[in-house]
Amino acid sequence: MKRLIALVSGLALAGTLVAAPAQAAAAPVRLKLSFGWCESACAIRIKVINNSRRNIAWVGGTCRLHINGRYVGKGTIYVGPIKRGHSRTSTCNVVDDRLEDAWYDFQDNGGLWQRYASVKAKPYYRR
Repeated sequence: MKRLIALVSGLALAGTLVAAPAQAAAAPVRLKLSFGWCESACAIRIKVINNSRRNIAWVGGTCRLHINGRYVGKGTIYVGPIKRGHSRTSTCNVVDDRLEDAWYDFQDNGGLWQRYASVKAKPYYRR
């Protein structure tokens, strides 16, 4: 029984040691967002910074735009390869009828125009 417990606890410890480096490899990529003019199309500028020791072969993903708490559209991003310690910028363009409707609502009501974007980028590392 003691051998079985030792074997199970050893496998559990090995599983935690194997899972940690895979999560740590994806962590060094940082994203910074800034906005351009938003009326019928919105440009979200994205800066991807590679803080890892490895080169990234490909970075891409999606961005979602919310205005005044309302979802108005999404777009795709492609950044490309990034050398270690460098950064690259890209633009995610959101063109949707919902964005134009939100702009007209803003002009009619004179309310706030608070933009919020969420970006999910997936890096692929070279081996």
